[in-house]
Amino acid sequence: MLDATLRALARLRAHDASRLGQGLSPENAQACLHQSIRPLNRDSLIAAVERAKPLPKSIAIVVPYGVFTTPIEWTAIAAAAGTSVHLKAPALDASLVKTMADIFSEEGLSVSWSTDRNLPPVDAVVAFGSDESVAELRAAYPHVPFVGYGHKFSLAYVGGDPVVAARTLAMDVVRYDGRGCMAPAAIFCASDCVVLAESMADALRHAESIWPRGSVDPALGPEWRRRMGLGRVTGQVWAGSQWAVTVTPMEYFTPSSLPRMVNIHPVQGAAHLAAFLGPWRSWMSTLGTDVADIKLPGVHRL
Repeated sequence: MLDATLRALARLRAHDASRLGQGLSPENAQACLHQSIRPLNRDSLIAAVERAKPLPKSIAIVVPYGVFTTPIEWTAIAAAAGTSVHLKAPALDASLVKTMADIFSEEGLSVSWSTDRNLPPVDAVVAFGSDESVAELRAAYPHVPFVGYGHKFSLAYVGGDPVVAARTLAMDVVRYDGRGCMAPAAIFCASDCVVLAESMADALRHAESIWPRGSVDPALGPEWRRRMGLGRVTGQVWAGSQWAVTVTPMEYFTPSSLPRMVNIHPVQGAAHLAAFLGPWRSWMSTLGTDVADIKLPGVHRL
């Protein structure tokens, strides 16, 4: 199954992503597709299968809308191990899931899909979505192993050179236009916030010329204007036609990202940040940082 999985991944990576990206620009969608598949090679898949053993004979993956590449790695690992995979596609856009199922099936792998909320009989379920939808699914399938990923958000903490940090953080902001739990909802900065903001603005301006921002839900307009207003009144703002960077006091932190908006908050240090984030600890996912020995309770990955 490993060779068939590698062939399927190669075909998927070569696919035109412009119709798969759920509103991302064609350039950004293609870059996201390549980035998600690039680490999946023979060695990495063998290692992942070994770590995951024993795998069930069949698994259902409930795929969210927003980060269109979400099911790729999960499906590849399961397929390489010989597990049958059923993908429950997001009703808003099933393009990627359908394309994956077609390609993997043509390579002789057992991958099916539907938009039906009623899953077929399986030995395990992996579900992504809101806290409410994950809880409903967990209750609906009490007799099989269930792994649920509800609402989470990520952050960044900069304690070193802000120019160097901006180069990496800009890609986290640009990819998927700030969607998903891995996009930094805010950057907490213990170094020079103005230098970081100017560097982020330069990086976003450059990125816009290569990976333009895709379509934006008009419903986000009021929140975008609110944050821009706060930035102008309480701090500083750098903005282009498709991006913005604000520096505001940390009390204005909002635990959600907007497409191509970077919200920077000055912080005294890691201990100060850990105390401030206490109320949100249950929903925290990833902390991107340039500080090697930082300790922040509640963060699952660094």
